[in-house]
Amino acid sequence: MKTEPEKSVLSSTPVSPQKLCGHRGVAAQAPENTLASIARVRELGLSWVEVDVQLTQDGIPVVFHDQTLSRCTNGKGVLKDTALVDLQQLDAGSHFSADFAQQRVPTLAAVLAQVHHDELHLNLEIKTYADTDIAALCDAVFDCLSTSPVNERQVLISSFSLDALRYCRDQKPSLARAILWETIPDNWHEFRDLATLSIHCNYRHLTQEKAKSVKDSGLALKCYTPNDPHTVAPLWEWGVDMMITDAPERYLSIS
Repeated sequence: MKTEPEKSVLSSTPVSPQKLCGHRGVAAQAPENTLASIARVRELGLSWVEVDVQLTQDGIPVVFHDQTLSRCTNGKGVLKDTALVDLQQLDAGSHFSADFAQQRVPTLAAVLAQVHHDELHLNLEIKTYADTDIAALCDAVFDCLSTSPVNERQVLISSFSLDALRYCRDQKPSLARAILWETIPDNWHEFRDLATLSIHCNYRHLTQEKAKSVKDSGLALKCYTPNDPHTVAPLWEWGVDMMITDAPERYLSIS
């Protein structure tokens, strides 16, 4: 029985856009977690986008991945120590290309407005670090969702933090949830109540046995972040429902 994807297997059939989720927008084509990157999702015909959410110093949820500012902006320091007014002065696009020099770190509210406009489904990762105030972050997300035009059914909350998922389960059980794991643990069923829709894992560590276990439970299975469609061709046969990728265009143009 095959337990790991074969690197050499080639796929000759383009993948349906409905089986792809843009990772941090379409991060291979535009600066990650910006409105420009998210806009590319609908342009490619996809219906799902994944982004990360954190809080600024003044408690505003913004879409940003890293704990620090330097990789994705021209700023320095820690995101949670930066007020929104200062954060939005930073250039969040030039690190990718001069063509995106006007991009800013978007608020979650702005992203939700674009998600609504583009009629997308949103995989919203609750991004936590050791010093994250999980309750404050989740409450801010709930408040933002409650005043946005996005229907709750369009939103999937995901996180590596089991504490964040527990908080979401207890405080906002109507929101769909997914557990993020680097490697799905053998005892994953012990946490089954934290996931209502899907399990997400690193495609490199998925085995056929674990894929079957997740699918047999009734949950969907999604993998991050494979950018070479040929590498993960066998995983579709294992029952994987979706690839969360920086480069969905590569899946759409297989020949």
